[in-house]
Amino acid sequence: MSMFIRYIEEARRTIVRAKHEADRLGSLEIDPEHILLALLNDPVLISRTMEGISEKEILETINAHLPRREPNTLPHDLPLSRAAREALVLAEAEADKLGRRYIRNEHLLLGLVEFGHCYAAELLTKKGLSAEKLRFQLKALPQPADVQEPKQRSRRSRVESELIRRVDEFVSRGEVQSALQLLDDYMAEAGQDRKLRICSLGHFAAITAVQLGDLNTARRYCEELLAYKPDDPMALYALADCLDRQGETYEARRRAADCRRAALSRGEVVGKVMVELLERRFPDFKVEP
Repeated sequence: MSMFIRYIEEARRTIVRAKHEADRLGSLEIDPEHILLALLNDPVLISRTMEGISEKEILETINAHLPRREPNTLPHDLPLSRAAREALVLAEAEADKLGRRYIRNEHLLLGLVEFGHCYAAELLTKKGLSAEKLRFQLKALPQPADVQEPKQRSRRSRVESELIRRVDEFVSRGEVQSALQLLDDYMAEAGQDRKLRICSLGHFAAITAVQLGDLNTARRYCEELLAYKPDDPMALYALADCLDRQGETYEARRRAADCRRAALSRGEVVGKVMVELLERRFPDFKVEP
């Protein structure tokens, strides 16, 4: 785990999801392709780095390429393959070159492309991604100002990583209510600890609920997250998405406009990404400035 000490929360979750993908396919190691499958769960990363590239096509292509065996069922550690480890070492080196203290999903993607000697890298390169292009995009990203020190959050990170793994296991088995109940049970504690949990896992909980078709639960998580962080662009985006799916077009438009304003207040990079997400998600109406 020492190699992940500099990873921000989203990057740690990517590694947990990569293990889940490897388990789903019955692999004995976590390969670069599993990491790429996990990265496809980050909509901001996709919008920022894969313009004009279909993540659905990448997902289908990798799933068709990887061998399928019986899923791994027992809780266990799963090692990184040599190729995956080398790609992650390159990701850390790229963060160092850019003077970044923390490692983000963008660095993981760059590490895969830079490594080159795997199917994931070949596929990304064929789709038009290059290490030079990704480095240019990374240089424009601001250093996260609100990232906690890894050692201060290490215990909570381990607990949350295990929670994500268990939720993903329930989802993979089609046990929708068990997955949602597990999230609700974890979030249930009142007080300051609940605020920390909602702020840390609110996005994951809401997105999971949307994927499982429980829009009311997704809305509840979004609304509670916004009670603590009223200008959170991703929470506003997810809430607008839920409202639109439930036919509340006017309210969805209002929340989408709130999302746009909140995103632009974060700076040019975040604003551009979120506006692109909004335009892609809501092509039928213009999000007013």
